[in-house]
Order: sequence, then structure tokens, then C-alpha cells
Amino acid sequence: MKRREFLVLAAAGAAASSVRAQSGADLEPFSFCVIADPHGSEAAKPELERYGTAADKFMRCFGVMAEMKGGDAPDFCLVAGDIQLDGLKDRLKDVSTPLHMVAGNHESTPEKRQMLRNAFPGDFKKDGKESDYYSFIHKGVRFIAVCDAGAGGEHVGQFCSENIRPSGQCEWLEGELSAREPVKILFAHIPPERGGGDQNMFMSRNDSRWFNRLIAETRPSACFFGHLHQPTLEYRIGDTRMFQVRSCCWNFNREPVGFLHVSVAAGGVLTVRDIETGRCL
Repeated sequence: MKRREFLVLAAAGAAASSVRAQSGADLEPFSFCVIADPHGSEAAKPELERYGTAADKFMRCFGVMAEMKGGDAPDFCLVAGDIQLDGLKDRLKDVSTPLHMVAGNHESTPEKRQMLRNAFPGDFKKDGKESDYYSFIHKGVRFIAVCDAGAGGEHVGQFCSENIRPSGQCEWLEGELSAREPVKILFAHIPPERGGGDQNMFMSRNDSRWFNRLIAETRPSACFFGHLHQPTLEYRIGDTRMFQVRSCCWNFNREPVGFLHVSVAAGGVLTVRDIETGRCL
């Protein structure tokens, strides 16, 4: 399979870099991948039709991953929302890479949230009970799965909604980001607005401001988001690397589709590659 791999460029246009976390000298190196916005129920796009349906393009990512050898082979894959699981569930049996998902605005109904929880019963638990947000620890790194897509499928993100269960996600997140693990990685669907403004397609004004302050204070190593259907972009909030990840299904302005590959080295160094899996005709 022909593909183009390149290092993610930072927002300022500099070459991609590796950043040392606060600590983590005893970490065992590993890799993982991040896929955003599979939109699994969608038909083939005219400009991307040679790659098939959305489900086909999702599976294409795992074909690329299967070619990765040694330390590059991902231990698992994070899926950053807008999954449309009903279009993918029959294909998941062919995915050998473990998956960890978060809901997007396309999973905004209680029924679709329950479908996710049923499909991934090892995740979506808090204190042993069903939850739309969760965390897990892998080789000493804490991964924090946040739910910021509320009711009704709107494109503005929020942490508090009658459709995000259980209540108390903000207090939970404060605790997760203060946990003992020196390397923490957060993933969610809708990104914050960098300046804390009121803008569609981002977290709401107040949610963005609260979240940005929390990230600056607690300094997780990285945060990954989808939702924007734009080329992958890296920027920073304080010391934290923030990634808005391109969709593996379609992107605005005929931009290529793809996913991210992340390597975690001893000492907590993260190296990120943006991998294309398709280009528009």
C-alpha cells in the first residue's frame, strides 16, 4: 500500500519535535495510534471513491498499521469520536489492534452511547459502573478518555450535559490530571478554542477557558482531538502538546485522510508522525 509519512508540523511551522515529559525515566517504550472521525456509516465520497466506503477507509488505517514492525507496531489505537459504530461493528472482528474510543457528536443519543459501552465493556467505566468517560493505564502512562459531546448532536463541546453520564466529569478530570503517573495523555472529540472564544466547532467559551487553565496548570504530556476535519495541527497550551487530528474518512478542502502514530520513549519523550492513507483525485 503506497502512502506518505511525514512528521507533524507545529502550528508555527517548525519541524516536528520531541518533548520530554516532567518525568518517566522508568517507562517501557511503546507506540500507539490515534484515529479521528471514522464516520463509519457513510458511503464512498466522490473524490475519494477509489478508497471505498467510510468503513473501508477505517480498515485501511489498520492495513498500514499491520506493516509497522518492532517498536513502531502500535499496542492499541485511540479513536477520537464520530465513530458511527453501526457502520463499523461488523468490521471490528477483523481489527487485531485493541481499540479505545470516545463518543463524538454523532454518538449523542443515549442509545448510541449505550452501543459504545456495550461494544467496549472494558472501557466506559468509572468506579466499576457504566460511564461515558474513563481512564486506563498502559505501561505506566495514564490515558484519559473525556466525553465533551453533549445532547442533540451539536458541534459545540461541553463537559456538563444531562446526556453525559454520570454527572461530575469536571471534578473527575481534575482528579485524573492530578494522579501520580508522570506521563498523562488525554483524548476527546471536540477541541478547546485556543483563545477561549465563542466559536462553533470547539468547546464552548466557558468550557474552553476552564479546560485551557486546567491543562496549563496540570501539564499533561499531550491531548488529542478530532472533529474539525482539517489537516493535523499541533500547538501548545503551556507545556502540553495539543493535536487536532485529521479525519480518516474525509476532510474539508479536499485534504488527505489519515491518522497519527505516536511513540513513547523512555523518559516520556513523545514522537508523533502524521500518516496519510488517501488523497482526493
